[in-house]
Amino acid sequence: MISPKLRIVLIVLFVICGIVAPFAQLGSYVIFAFWATALILLMGHFRHGPMLGILVALRKGDIPQAEALINTVKRPDWLSPRYQAYYHFSNALVASHHQDIDAAEKHSTTALELGYLHVKEKGILLYNLARVAFERKEFDKAKKQLAELQTLSVEDVHLKKRIEELEQALNKSA
Repeated sequence: MISPKLRIVLIVLFVICGIVAPFAQLGSYVIFAFWATALILLMGHFRHGPMLGILVALRKGDIPQAEALINTVKRPDWLSPRYQAYYHFSNALVASHHQDIDAAEKHSTTALELGYLHVKEKGILLYNLARVAFERKEFDKAKKQLAELQTLSVEDVHLKKRIEELEQALNKSA
């Protein structure tokens, strides 16, 4: 995992080397290697962004760092489809943390529509959608989301506990 700042520094360094190499008479293969490396790093910058850093920050529970990294992505539509899904997944988690149910629903739905997520992440997003429906007092929709969540084979103990808590709250309110 290369940090975005280091990636930019390396891109600039390889471009400078590609410009200087002809004057140093290093040969066409070396010049090509510098430019190709710069191009590959540049493509990676736009196709992958800081998503790995965001996911690591979320795993550690460092929401402010994850949010700061999310905000560095200026064009999420340029990310590869898998990374777009994880971008929306990350935004949904941050929105849930801030109790912004509209943004949490929007990003959760978008991430699920894109696909490319593992079962655990799908389970988290379905739980988020069920929680949003519960808070909006749309109990039938919340039950539907929980039923869809039950079809997944989620092994996460914390998620199972949250699901049980939400089911109990639904049973009390119904």
